[in-house]
Amino acid sequence: MKILLVRHGETDWNNSGKFQGQVDVSLNNTGIAQARATARLALTWDLTALYSSPSSRTLEVSSYISQFTGIQIKTDPRLMELNLGLLEGITGQDMRDKWSALWNNWRKDPSSVTMPEGESLFDLQERAWAAFVDIHNNHYQTDTVAIVSHNFTIRCICTKLLEIPMSNYHCLSLDLGSITTLENTGLTWKLLTYNSVAHLSQLNRKLL
Repeated sequence: MKILLVRHGETDWNNSGKFQGQVDVSLNNTGIAQARATARLALTWDLTALYSSPSSRTLEVSSYISQFTGIQIKTDPRLMELNLGLLEGITGQDMRDKWSALWNNWRKDPSSVTMPEGESLFDLQERAWAAFVDIHNNHYQTDTVAIVSHNFTIRCICTKLLEIPMSNYHCLSLDLGSITTLENTGLTWKLLTYNSVAHLSQLNRKLL
């Protein structure tokens, strides 16, 4: 079984450096172009199922994939981004200026941080991993499934899968519009590709 973890494309908040958690922000024109490039690639996946976070930016990507492949979308709120609480919509500089202790703890040991009035990475990992396990258990070993989700969510799934301590969470980075491919052999999970953006190369040249 293969599971492809797809990060949504760019939004205006991404472009302006704002923290974007569960606030519902749509893709901008660049993000839409990235979504269409992902959908064209999805034609080669031989998909049997398509899951998505219910956020607008992920549903837009999923909708293009669904249009191109004919696979219906199933939404799961457990695939939503980290709830950033009071930090929704601020920039990194805002956090350094107004939440300096939290910023320092986040950089030193992200496992120690719970976002004010929001979630910790452990909270996110618990719900996202539960969704991942359910999706795996609900499909055949021969299936190929796409999950369209978010930066922190996908990274939390990967840290769980690879048994990376949450304190080392910052060792992973994930680009907008990227694809991470996992395969289950029946005995274990394998990471086939991580943070692949090759399908966006032609698009990136056009944007230069």
